[in-house]
Amino acid sequence: MKLLQPYMSKIPSEYKREYIDVICRENFTRMIAIAVLVAVAEPLIAVLLQSPGSADFYNSMGIALFALIFLPILYYFKNNTEQLSKLWIMTMQTLFLIGILAAGILLSLYEQSTLASSSTYFLAVFTIAAFITMPPMISMVLFLISNIVFILLLPQFQTLPVLISTLNINTLSMTAVAWILNQMVSRDKVKSFINEKIIIENNVELEKKNKELNELTMLDSMTNLLNHKNSLRRLKEEVDRAKRIAYPLSVAMVDLDNFKLVNDTYGHQIGDEVLIQVAQILSENCRATDTVGRYGGEEFIVIMPDTNGQDAALLLERIQTCIEKTIFKEGIHVTVSCGISELSGESVHGILKSSDIMLYEAKKKGKNRVEVQLNKNTKSAAIK
Repeated sequence: MKLLQPYMSKIPSEYKREYIDVICRENFTRMIAIAVLVAVAEPLIAVLLQSPGSADFYNSMGIALFALIFLPILYYFKNNTEQLSKLWIMTMQTLFLIGILAAGILLSLYEQSTLASSSTYFLAVFTIAAFITMPPMISMVLFLISNIVFILLLPQFQTLPVLISTLNINTLSMTAVAWILNQMVSRDKVKSFINEKIIIENNVELEKKNKELNELTMLDSMTNLLNHKNSLRRLKEEVDRAKRIAYPLSVAMVDLDNFKLVNDTYGHQIGDEVLIQVAQILSENCRATDTVGRYGGEEFIVIMPDTNGQDAALLLERIQTCIEKTIFKEGIHVTVSCGISELSGESVHGILKSSDIMLYEAKKKGKNRVEVQLNKNTKSAAIK
């Protein structure tokens, strides 16, 4: 039994149902091909090679009828493998295989009157072994029972003891070889299936790691906001889109007031924690369509698509108030100054420069405030 162990491949439990569905679909496809071949070949053999009304004629036509009856059933099972129970699937496959083996046995027995051979039985056994994937015990029982039936019925059709012994030995040895062949095929199917699953899982893991790596290169390591480079890239995308479909776009530069004093008084570690919390407040209070990035140091950028300068100012004033009321670690209070510019045909560099100018104005006018640069159309509407 140990020598045969390599051929008795086991299906991994975590993939068992999926494996069964895949293999059963393949089995049903091959059974359909076998049924079509039998349904076409046996009537031709009956008409061309056998006498009408003879036992061989009726045997061939009966086998063809069996194949025709099974064809729609096999087709239905193939297309509904995932919905049907495992028991029904295995039962249908086993019944069809029993029919094929029975036909092989029957034709081989009728051959004994003219030819002491079991070639048709061998053809049936090896066809099943090579093309149908089965678990070890099912194939063993199926092949063993068919061989026993053939051996028990053989003396009724073959009278020579020497030929009976020879045929018995040949069918037994060929049945064993067929079973081993079937398990080699089954083992290779299992290995192929597992390797495919491993490749898929590795690809998913690789994609996940690539995504994580891509995010690491896009994000600021401390605040998890977009870094300077990718903030500018996103801004360019939004500027191009705003110009293409003519919708408003506002950009805010947000800078912590007197942040150097926080670092000098409490140390850079506490200063970093303040920056992280400010970044969190910005992210939580901005809309899903907005983009928040760390522009550099204690300066942040907020990109607001489909937003005019006035609406952007309302949003930033609310964020500014939230930051002002927040008590940071060590009881620290901080404020921010904001400069907002609304797109008015400028380039990326132009709108950034306008926002920087507005930020400078906010600092110049006493800090802890929002200054906004409206475009010409917005200004006219505001005056009216």
